[in-house]
Amino acid sequence: MPVSHFKTCCFAIALIALSTSTSWALSDKESKHLLLRAGFGVQPELMKALAATDRAQAVDFLLQQSSSFQAPTSCVLQPLPNRKMRRAWSNKERIAARKAMRICGAEFKVWYLQQLIVDSAVLVNKMTLFWHNHFTSSIKKVKAVPLMYAQHTKIQTLAVGNFAELLKAMVNDPAMLIYLDNINNSKAKPNENLARELLELFTLGEGNYREQDVLSAARALTGLSVERNKYQRIFRNNRHDNSQKIIFKQQQINDSDDLIQAILNNPGTAIHITRSIWQHFISSVNERQIKRLADDFARGWDIKKLLKSILLSPDFWQDGGQMFKSPIELVVGSAKLFQLEDLASKRTVKRLRDMGQNLFDPPNVKGWPRGKNWLDENKLILRSQFTDQLARAVASNMAGMTAIYCSAEQMENLTAVAALVPSISAEDMPRQCSQQLTDLITDPSWQLK
Repeated sequence: MPVSHFKTCCFAIALIALSTSTSWALSDKESKHLLLRAGFGVQPELMKALAATDRAQAVDFLLQQSSSFQAPTSCVLQPLPNRKMRRAWSNKERIAARKAMRICGAEFKVWYLQQLIVDSAVLVNKMTLFWHNHFTSSIKKVKAVPLMYAQHTKIQTLAVGNFAELLKAMVNDPAMLIYLDNINNSKAKPNENLARELLELFTLGEGNYREQDVLSAARALTGLSVERNKYQRIFRNNRHDNSQKIIFKQQQINDSDDLIQAILNNPGTAIHITRSIWQHFISSVNERQIKRLADDFARGWDIKKLLKSILLSPDFWQDGGQMFKSPIELVVGSAKLFQLEDLASKRTVKRLRDMGQNLFDPPNVKGWPRGKNWLDENKLILRSQFTDQLARAVASNMAGMTAIYCSAEQMENLTAVAALVPSISAEDMPRQCSQQLTDLITDPSWQLK
């Protein structure tokens, strides 16, 4: 090969290597995309923290953050009344107790919204919300806010931990056992609710199991209940079906631990969970990549490792502006970005509910809507009303924000898609900056990530 051709070939190879490398510092566009998907929005302090990092370093930075939530509203830490106390209640006392629990639920939702707004750990909080929508439970059905708070702390602790541990924790969680009626599951009268959702939604996915598998799973879960004095998980052996059970055509199981292990041994579980997390961060499905990642995920069930692989995949970095923000992402991201901590209120929680994302109260066991399902004619109106309100709040808060967004570069960073923002002259900065922020916030692109 002539020397000139050899040099040209080597130069071309070098260019290809450079173009696919993750070792170069992130551009503002890449930082923006990462923070819109793995966080709640393009916060200046996070943009600054990611400056001079490459893709892998930036993802590691977000994965290493840990939540630092403040103490919750006191009512969720109060012990629930035992059976003797409940039986002694008058009708008036029973009504008062129900009202107090409703008030506690409302306070709990505001507390959580406030923590999402003020806490600096964005990726672990995004994953906590993901698991809340995966392992669904609701205050409305459980009727015991302290149990929902206990479940929340388990999910938050394991959100980027070990999936096998998270799955076991959820199957044995008192709020889950109540929500999916396993407290009524006995050998005399098997209840299939938890078993069915465990296979269909939580692990394997619809169509990847037989009805016989649901029955076997339900029988394995018999006796797993909640003790109604201390409201802790309890196993009632006298209600458990000890007969032989076969699941997935050949695997013998007896109790819930055997069932969980059988589910983890099924290759479909790793694929379903990997696909679910993939679709949480990437709009288009790449089944070949998902299968490859699932094979690795099943070796140790390391959620953090799987997340890193997904966030460093070429599919992720080529997917900007292709997804709709959830109501929580829209509200929390906006509040964080524009320093509007007072958005954490009962009114905002109600607005979130109306937009389709009622905290700790999903519409059904399938959870909140996803993707384009966030949008219908009514929800579009409600989201537009929120952005109009937000624009007014930002305009009135300009002095407090010290106009940190008043440059074409910063304006460009705020949106999920490219936007041409003219430069602002120094003398017209306050007026024009406020108007441009209003235009950006009320533009349809503000709804994208």
